[in-house]
Amino acid sequence: MSSKFTIVGAGISGLMLGCTLRMNSIDCTIYERSHHISEYDAGITISPNGFRLLEEIDILEKLRDVSCRPLNVVYRNVNGSVIKSIPLNVFGKIITTNRKELIKLLYDQYLNMNGDIQFDHEVIDINQQQKKIIFKNSDEQNYKNIAACDGIKSSVRDKGSNIKKTSHYSGFSAWRGIGSSDSKNINIYLGSDSHVVCYPINDKLQTSFTGIYKTSNSAEESWRREGSHAELSEDLKSYDAFLHSLFYSSKKVFRWGLYQRDKLDTFKINDITLLGDAAHPMLPFLAQGANMALEDAFIFGTLAKYFINDFEKIQNYYEKLRLSRVHAIQTASEKQAFYNHVSNPILVKVRNFLLKNTNIALRRTKNIYNYNALNELNKII
Repeated sequence: MSSKFTIVGAGISGLMLGCTLRMNSIDCTIYERSHHISEYDAGITISPNGFRLLEEIDILEKLRDVSCRPLNVVYRNVNGSVIKSIPLNVFGKIITTNRKELIKLLYDQYLNMNGDIQFDHEVIDINQQQKKIIFKNSDEQNYKNIAACDGIKSSVRDKGSNIKKTSHYSGFSAWRGIGSSDSKNINIYLGSDSHVVCYPINDKLQTSFTGIYKTSNSAEESWRREGSHAELSEDLKSYDAFLHSLFYSSKKVFRWGLYQRDKLDTFKINDITLLGDAAHPMLPFLAQGANMALEDAFIFGTLAKYFINDFEKIQNYYEKLRLSRVHAIQTASEKQAFYNHVSNPILVKVRNFLLKNTNIALRRTKNIYNYNALNELNKII
């Protein structure tokens, strides 16, 4: 017998979906290709739209204990001079944290809810006629439906459909790491053809940084490829001493290329539903990848509670609630890439003037942060 719901992938979307389903007393099994949950360090920002969903599954307070609530969002020039400082509470409830801490709390909560997870299960094929999913370890399982939460290179999406999710290099590459600093702010440095964002991820002021720059030399897409401090310093050499001290305080640094995918017209393929990066990978310029995964999973899992015997209705409502929103944020992220990396001196002055003298930063995030998945669900259920 198969579980009611088969989830592939134990990342943010897969574990959040598992928690939401179990919270609603719905059986599910998560299949994860790795030997264990992810232990990779990476800074992430949980904005109000994701914040309230973690509260719903009762892990928010635990996440707060291992995270940070920075004081301000500070826009800076490459030399560190301030363009504008905005108190963080103006944007709403936001925390900055380590991705592995969120993954661990989701995983522990899922187990506490008697959730079933199977490691070492890498999907190699899907037989939709026989309703069977086949794994590399020779295991085969029947399924009723599949939630594809297995990331940007989703095996479920590729094996279970004819969707050709082509990718192309965006023209940007990125560096990331986690070091230490004395800053309690989210600092956004705006340079010529590059920018750097850094913020504390816990009360010890361990500080995550991501530096993105334009280059025609495309890097691998893998965000786990280690680079050297010397390469990092050369690629982002124009920035101030504070950032270079932060760069060198990180034990390891990672470099990867940012690739774009064509937007999908649908997130459902027969009995397969796509969530998170499997459905809509995003450029990181609005810091919404994790939050969109949380929204996807909570909405899909809650719809399952109300339409458990009508999977087609679950899929249709899910797509109705998600397609236009994530497409809009994907487009907004692409536009933000332009604003962050202008090099024309006149355009730089215009951008900085608007940042300093208007509420453009707040307007840019208003529709993203104010979204309430619970309210949207209430319109349907």
